[in-house]
Amino acid sequence: MATLAPALVNWIEGTMGSPLADVHELTGGASRNSFILTASDGGKSFLRLDAGRGPLSGTDLTLNREYSVLAQLQGTGLPIARVYAFTPEHNAMLMEFLPGHTSYQKTGSAAEEAAIRKELVDTVVMLQRIDPRSVSAFGAAAGAPLGVVIPEDMRTWGALYDERVTLHDPLIDFTLNWLSQAVPDAQSASVIVHGDLGPGNFMIEDGGIRALIDWEMVRIGHPLEDLACIIARALGAPFGEASEHIANYEAASGTAVDLRKLDYALALVLVRWLIAMHMALSKPSALQNVPMLFAFRQINALSLVEALCRCQGVETHDPVPRLRGADPCGIVFQYSQECLAGLAQDAAMGASGYKLRGIIDLQAYLRDFIDYGPERYEREETERTCLILGRRVRTAEDANKAVCAFARTVPMAAAAPLLQFLRWRAEREQAIMHTSLGVRQDNRIHIG
Repeated sequence: MATLAPALVNWIEGTMGSPLADVHELTGGASRNSFILTASDGGKSFLRLDAGRGPLSGTDLTLNREYSVLAQLQGTGLPIARVYAFTPEHNAMLMEFLPGHTSYQKTGSAAEEAAIRKELVDTVVMLQRIDPRSVSAFGAAAGAPLGVVIPEDMRTWGALYDERVTLHDPLIDFTLNWLSQAVPDAQSASVIVHGDLGPGNFMIEDGGIRALIDWEMVRIGHPLEDLACIIARALGAPFGEASEHIANYEAASGTAVDLRKLDYALALVLVRWLIAMHMALSKPSALQNVPMLFAFRQINALSLVEALCRCQGVETHDPVPRLRGADPCGIVFQYSQECLAGLAQDAAMGASGYKLRGIIDLQAYLRDFIDYGPERYEREETERTCLILGRRVRTAEDANKAVCAFARTVPMAAAAPLLQFLRWRAEREQAIMHTSLGVRQDNRIHIG
């Protein structure tokens, strides 16, 4: 049984009207803690708690905001859980417990999984048809067009990036700049966006979607954002083909999808994910799954720069960087890998086994980085940055700072050389991480 603060238990019991008999904490969820609560009378409820340690803690994306939005979406026909109460004192929300599961792969046959994917897109369209002005929690943004909403959102995420990230990346800086300048249909109406749809963020019961969950990223945004998010989630786990999701959206909405506008929406999704991952990696600890963050940062970055290149019509002609093939530490590496792999498979390791498997991946990265050559890596950073900026930089650290600053302000008419550099840079990192990415190495977004 998990332990909650006595004062929080008193609030829960007062709200539920019954003593608390059991508290079960759920794993997963990067921003909030989640618990299944069982009262002494057998009734169940669900608790969302912001303990102040998540990447969204202390930001405008508060649990109170999530509660307010869900409360005002009740009765709209959306599949969502009922919310009962919120306590600012404990930063906790009590809501309906829903039976079912979140593992889409448990659904059954291929046809049943396809039906789930279609239902999810249908639900996206249903959400978009709700007038955002009916949800006061969105404030003035609810009535604003895309050309106002999106640049403001990028300023919010840019501030998070500036304040909470020490590992700055010119790809993020450029994308924040580009997204604000290149809003498609700037005068068009914005819609309600869930912001994090995909496997794990909807409940399944009896082969259908019972409810959308985890609404911390809900906002006003672009009509293609949730479709883009569903497509991009396949970078982490199989979830159908992009062409299928696009066809489902077109059928449900009656609107043809412009692929370049979809690329724009992909960039909106991916840059937020990258900023969140950089926030986490800026304060690495053994409590985090750093190997997974490291891998997904690369996979998302490559897909992001590919979407940017498609939108800007930029082609790259540089050959994909290659490793040298030398392995002076091969015996040491192989021995270490085999020992760690054996330990990871030991049942006695329990949940710590995944950490050992992550260390195996990080070791593979370090080996391949040494193979590529730290001196070569730094020389390339400085030389290519000098070409982009037209001036000399002394070190790789100086080069990164300078190109990040340039990426934040470069006019789009002059952005092609920078974008080619960013694409080459992502391809180089993909080559170095090829072994450590394992089965993820070919995860890409294919939308034409």
